[in-house]
Amino acid sequence: MKLRYLIAPLGATLALAGCATVPTDYAHTQPKFSLRQFFNGPLIATGMFQNRSGKVVNRFTVRMMGSWQGNTGTLDEYFTYIANDGKITHAQRVWHLQDDGDHHFSGSAVGSAGDVKSAQGDAYGFALHWSYDVKQPVGKSYYNLHADDWMYMISPDVVVDKTDVTWYGLHAGDITLEMHKLPDTAANRAAMSAPE
Repeated sequence: MKLRYLIAPLGATLALAGCATVPTDYAHTQPKFSLRQFFNGPLIATGMFQNRSGKVVNRFTVRMMGSWQGNTGTLDEYFTYIANDGKITHAQRVWHLQDDGDHHFSGSAVGSAGDVKSAQGDAYGFALHWSYDVKQPVGKSYYNLHADDWMYMISPDVVVDKTDVTWYGLHAGDITLEMHKLPDTAANRAAMSAPE
């Protein structure tokens, strides 16, 4: 009798685990998300971070400039954070990206917005998924966080990003981000490639 009560929740847990989304679920969808095409040239993004209770802790904008040489890319990011008390802070991060072929990519990043030693991911159809550990600065301290990051291409010029952030396996919060690819003009490049 007791064993039956133990098996039922276990079965439900396994069933839910079996329903987890994987990148190949989107293999036959359109438009195709090309890491090299989307993150090439100037982009602008807006987003927010919600803590584990769902409260918005800060909002931010990101100015980005991507460039590629063959399968190797660089993505410069400049963040402007707006806290709930109105305080504005700035940070930057430089990604070094690699298109490894066969839907797989990898990368690393450095900067005041948080260092990433190794990121791994896959892109299928309109979805791109990657995961990485980030050394995130918070005040004068650092937190070693894990990011489970999903990007969804809504149109060739618009991508929505949802990131689940954990700290030693515990849910720490969520990042929601909307990215827009801008016309590749000299003015947009100048605006995106230098801090405010």
